[in-house]
Amino acid sequence: MASLFEKTSIKSLDLLNRAIRSATWEGAADRSGFVTDRIIEIYDSLAAGGIGLIVSGFQYVLSNGVAISHQLGNYSESQLDGLSRLTETVHSHSAMILSQLVHCGAKADSDLFPEGGEIWGPSALPDPFTGRTPREISCAEITDLVEAYASAASRARKAGFDGIQLHGAHGYGINQFLSGATNLRSDRYGGNFGNRYRFLGEVMEAIRGEVGGDYPLFIKLSGNDFYEGGLTTEESRRIGQRLAEDGIDCIEVSAGSKASANGMIPSRTGIHQEEDEAYLAGLSAYFKEAIRVPIVTVGGIRSPRVVERILSNGLADYVAFSRPFIREPHLIRRWKNGDLRKSSCVSCNGCYESGLKGLGISCKAENSLREKQDG
Repeated sequence: MASLFEKTSIKSLDLLNRAIRSATWEGAADRSGFVTDRIIEIYDSLAAGGIGLIVSGFQYVLSNGVAISHQLGNYSESQLDGLSRLTETVHSHSAMILSQLVHCGAKADSDLFPEGGEIWGPSALPDPFTGRTPREISCAEITDLVEAYASAASRARKAGFDGIQLHGAHGYGINQFLSGATNLRSDRYGGNFGNRYRFLGEVMEAIRGEVGGDYPLFIKLSGNDFYEGGLTTEESRRIGQRLAEDGIDCIEVSAGSKASANGMIPSRTGIHQEEDEAYLAGLSAYFKEAIRVPIVTVGGIRSPRVVERILSNGLADYVAFSRPFIREPHLIRRWKNGDLRKSSCVSCNGCYESGLKGLGISCKAENSLREKQDG
């Protein structure tokens, strides 16, 4: 029976426990996506917290792939020194870190492009959240984008990252190609399942060509888009099975996007009791039934008892946290030391406000409490 503090391995990754820091936008890069001292501070604290594996915030692989201010970039060799500094900081605590790679596609914001350019999407459809309409990316540009993913993966390896995670969820670029709601192409990259998968398959193949077969390659995948015409659970699991056949090493099952109906967004509020937690564990279990690679569940996990139920019941192989580690970077170390109170995260989503100012994500509730105490 699996337990949280069991040592495991995935490919070359020897993990001290089954806790993963899910990729979280840092809100602290400079305006060109370069690593700053504030980013180093964030990862220094995380790495000291006893987390089994850290996944970086999403790093955009081309300069027209950024969607949110102060997002970390990985599109230029000039960014290598900063990325190396980041991994050195993490490794100084004997922790491990993956580089999450993304091109935000139709969700990109041209006002943030450090080198100018146009917004690309699989099809020229208005993004359901931003309202911006991209230009349909050409086949030649798709080839350039595939190569950009491979170059970013190579750069990540040179910088010392312990592996790669592709962002294939939440309505960003890869997810846009996979989803019938956002991919209406009539060429070899659109239409049937195999064509919509083709872009992701080419990205994986190109990355393997750069970093080799032994370098860990993960993906964060939407188990359901919760959007009309988007990926269903059945279709997404089929993608997961194809990914396993093509050599993916681990799948983190998320779901939804900011455009999803009925509040089915990835970072939900109103998590007050254990019954409210782990709202995507059922999706992860559905994947785990049919896919023979490690499965990670994420979404509203706050309590050690919920973690143990997930692992002991075989709903997932690993558990991932995002907002709890913003409030308490040392949460896993606290639990290991015997303090089994649930995370103090109140799931308000206020942590992103400081990031939009370039100050780095931080817990709004904790900041407010500190201000009251100081006052």
